[in-house]
Amino acid sequence: MSLHRYINTLLIKQEGDHLIEKILLDTRALDKIGLYGKLLSIAPGEYNLEFVKNLTHLSTTRLKSLLSSIQLDLQNLSPVNLSLHKNTLNLPKNLIEYNQYQQFLAQESISYKLLLSILTNQDESLLAFCQRNYISRSTCFRQTKKLQDHLKEFNVTLNQSAMALTGSEMVIRILLFNFIWHISLGDSLAKAFDQEIEELFVTYEGTKYKSKYEIGKKEALLHCKICLFRIKNGHATNLYQLTNQSFIPSGENLDFFSAFFEIIDSAIDILEINALFFLFYYWPMLTSAADVRLPIVQDCYKHEKSELKELMAEFEAHCQKFLCDFDFDHQSFLYMNTYLTLLKFCIFKQKVPLLNFFEATIIKDKYPLHTVLTNTIQSFWRKIANRKGYEWLKACYTDLAFYQACLLYPIYIEKEQKYKLKVAFVYVSNYLVSMEVFNICERLPYVEIERITLPTEEPFDFYILSSPQLLPPFTTEENTAIIDFCRYRDFETNLCQKLLAAFNEKIQRITANSA
Repeated sequence: MSLHRYINTLLIKQEGDHLIEKILLDTRALDKIGLYGKLLSIAPGEYNLEFVKNLTHLSTTRLKSLLSSIQLDLQNLSPVNLSLHKNTLNLPKNLIEYNQYQQFLAQESISYKLLLSILTNQDESLLAFCQRNYISRSTCFRQTKKLQDHLKEFNVTLNQSAMALTGSEMVIRILLFNFIWHISLGDSLAKAFDQEIEELFVTYEGTKYKSKYEIGKKEALLHCKICLFRIKNGHATNLYQLTNQSFIPSGENLDFFSAFFEIIDSAIDILEINALFFLFYYWPMLTSAADVRLPIVQDCYKHEKSELKELMAEFEAHCQKFLCDFDFDHQSFLYMNTYLTLLKFCIFKQKVPLLNFFEATIIKDKYPLHTVLTNTIQSFWRKIANRKGYEWLKACYTDLAFYQACLLYPIYIEKEQKYKLKVAFVYVSNYLVSMEVFNICERLPYVEIERITLPTEEPFDFYILSSPQLLPPFTTEENTAIIDFCRYRDFETNLCQKLLAAFNEKIQRITANSA
């Protein structure tokens, strides 16, 4: 099992994609999602309101108001709801997940509604938009200020008065995709060009086209809808101005696109087709060695400029310094992902809105070694930014390093021995439980476990034992776990939580000492 999956399933109570919340939600919505997260952290049952109040910074009046508002929201989302009666709150089982409620609040936000209106041309003016949403112009400007600031990071301007987005057209389309995908998986545009484009995908999902869309039919569909809206509203792709590279696979049948442009009564446009193929094949990350896009990306790399290939070779040599003997040739999809990440930055020559941008804060918080790896990769790109023709990297090499660190992190954590949590395991008589403990630790890439007998003079970072009577004299509560067999059913989660906390503490100690 991968580190990411294991930690997320066993350890982490996800507290939401904070960036999405910060960008889109107003104060009241932020208070609601914050309170909902607190409610999900306690067991189902009946609680005195005073108990709930103590979990928050809210007054009793504010708490009751927010709980009533959450109740109203949940009526639209689920048959399961909170029950608030006088000063008692009943928390049922099977409340909707945190991210479901987060997505609902994001969809209801003025900022998100404004983005959709601009894309679909739903409102003829800002006044019409405000009237439809029962808000004043000043409220609209105030609530969309954070979105405006966010878009500026990518050199895109949100002009509320003109109901327009200006900047690199490809960046605008990608930003729109990220928001709509992250918040609704494309469902916010479910009715847009619905019949025509759905029929198109069905028609061309034969043997030749099936592999093209099956890996991301929903994503491809959303890209198509966004492009159709932007073309229809007079916004042509600027990909050719950024690079004259062709992303259309050789020998590709373009029948799909003939029908595609007929939807908006437009002549077939080879530049727009090239832009769509870029979004289909080159914008997403490859998922595995079996990804149907891999041979297409590999073929593109074969014909890539020698300058970029040489840069990739330099980067690979730099990686060997901290990935030891790792051979990229055995994981070609990983090498191609690294290439794709660099390609995107080289095309746009600015900060680019990759999809996991919204999770950046969470990644940094949950994976402490990620920052160490990012800094190691940064040192390479910082040097490259001083070369002629690469000055643009100075504004975005930190982002490039961050994304490449996401790709290389699983390998780094396995290869980098000095950061591993050295765990001593005192073998006990219960063979079944002992093997389970050992197997859990072996599945965690940041743990190096060793069976020992007591007494021991060798220092370890962490000790797993069956009784407090076995504790070595120099241990603390933080670096030990006592496996209580009487509570066998739930010891695994507690153990993993303690191991992760000890690992994080070790990383912080090492990085602080080396700073």
